[in-house]
Amino acid sequence: MTELVEAMIVNIALLTLIANALSKIQKIQHMILMERRSVRVDLFLSCIFGGLIIVSNYLSIDVGSYSLNARIIGAMASGLLGGPLVGFLSSMLGAAHTLFFFTPKVFARGAAFSTILCGLLGAGFYPYFQRGKWKYRDLFVLACFGGLCEMISLLRMTVKLDVAVQAILDVTVPMIVLNAFGLLIFVSSFNTVFLQQDIESSRQLQRVTELAKRCMPLFQDGLCNTENMHAINSIVLAETDWTGVMITDRERILDCQVIPERQENPFDHQSILAGGLPDEAKRAMDSGELVTLHQVPKDSRWYETMQSYSIVAAPFIVGTESVGCMLIWFQKKWVFRKSMQEFFQHFVTNGSVQLTRTRLEEQNQLTRKAEFRALQFQVNPHFLFNALNTISSICRENSEKARELLLVLANYFRYDLRFESYLVPLEEEINHVQDYLEIEKARFEEKLSVRYKIDADVTIEIPTLILQPIVENAVRYGIDNRGNRSVDIRISETESDVIVEISDRGKGFAPDILEKFRQGQSLDNHIGLTNVHKRLKNAYGEDHGLQIQTSEQGTTVGMRFKKQ
Repeated sequence: MTELVEAMIVNIALLTLIANALSKIQKIQHMILMERRSVRVDLFLSCIFGGLIIVSNYLSIDVGSYSLNARIIGAMASGLLGGPLVGFLSSMLGAAHTLFFFTPKVFARGAAFSTILCGLLGAGFYPYFQRGKWKYRDLFVLACFGGLCEMISLLRMTVKLDVAVQAILDVTVPMIVLNAFGLLIFVSSFNTVFLQQDIESSRQLQRVTELAKRCMPLFQDGLCNTENMHAINSIVLAETDWTGVMITDRERILDCQVIPERQENPFDHQSILAGGLPDEAKRAMDSGELVTLHQVPKDSRWYETMQSYSIVAAPFIVGTESVGCMLIWFQKKWVFRKSMQEFFQHFVTNGSVQLTRTRLEEQNQLTRKAEFRALQFQVNPHFLFNALNTISSICRENSEKARELLLVLANYFRYDLRFESYLVPLEEEINHVQDYLEIEKARFEEKLSVRYKIDADVTIEIPTLILQPIVENAVRYGIDNRGNRSVDIRISETESDVIVEISDRGKGFAPDILEKFRQGQSLDNHIGLTNVHKRLKNAYGEDHGLQIQTSEQGTTVGMRFKKQ
């Protein structure tokens, strides 16, 4: 009895060591916690638990005519922790070894059959176990039932009944003790996996919250503020163990930073910037989903510098549109941490929420600016003075013409006074522009020429006061060398868009002003132009802003409006 107790203690101790060793391996943890596994992962786990069953056969304790071991603990644990397929395959593997190598041979068939039964028994309780409804007394009862199954198998599948009965009498009590305590210890060791997962999730949530508090205010100006993007990348790298981080918009890299000390093979990250947007960032923005890359393709421009890194890219989503991307890379490890990926996804999602809020606030501000600009036209003393002065001059020569101009001026201000909705018919907006140009033509006389080319069947609604600022800009700055002003207005349509082009024959935009405009910076002398550009992008998408073509021979400003 003393030798039996000592042998059982050694057996349980070895089982505990194996369970603790397996539960500490992150790759095993990750596989067990996966909700949906591939067949390859299930086969890998089956080999692990099948190997545990085989090892248990070699740790047998001779009790009378039977060799007692922890074989059924491995079989039941494979089903409880790995699921139906793992429970079946691992128990089949262990049963095959038991059938050919178990001693004494007279019990081999019964022992092999009970191994399969216990594997299926654990698999049957897998959903119950995974939902967290189990208690330790449940495992104790399950282990006792597994021992009972083995006894029945021995009784039914042993040729000599008296030998089977004697074996049952010899091993029933120690088997129940070994199986009960062994299964409790084994599963409790793996239970730390689930506890660690909860702790890790809580920790990651706390990290995301703290990081968001520091970074989200920096998203308030949108992605166009490169200084803020640089600050965000600095904070992120300081709070994580990532090697590098990059933020882009739809067209270019806004900021990229690398921690040299975290590089396995140091490289100049400026080489990354030279090639423009990475393919991974483009894929993430095009799909609107997170992209993970563990092996850089040989045809990638990143192949030489990124072979030792894993790359993850996630898009910033505003509404249904990807407006930018955040991309990180870090040293490859033998297991990829899903918690890190979730942490990164949560951070980018928070950034998307802030950008959406910024977009909405910007839309409200632009609407208010449009309203203010309309009010400004209503009481603009300079415009009103010029118009009245022009009409006053005409009164002396042509009273009928002066009367017509007064009616035009009245219509112009009436449009401003009555605008209530954000969208108006294109025809009304054109009429408003014509009223404005009619007054300006009376002021500049032959020095201003206006030409229209408008498709007659274009009927859509567009944002109010969206055309007049562009036309005003053309009149004000479109002066040629002879002092003449010329404005051409062309409206056409495609299958999906209505295209409006407003041209002048002035000296064009200075290169530095045009570059500021393309980068989204405000232009002090062209407030109306910047306002319209942002309103168009907010209303129709990032690719529907103003398209400006300029040279010394003149400037053409193009706008695209989506058809309803």
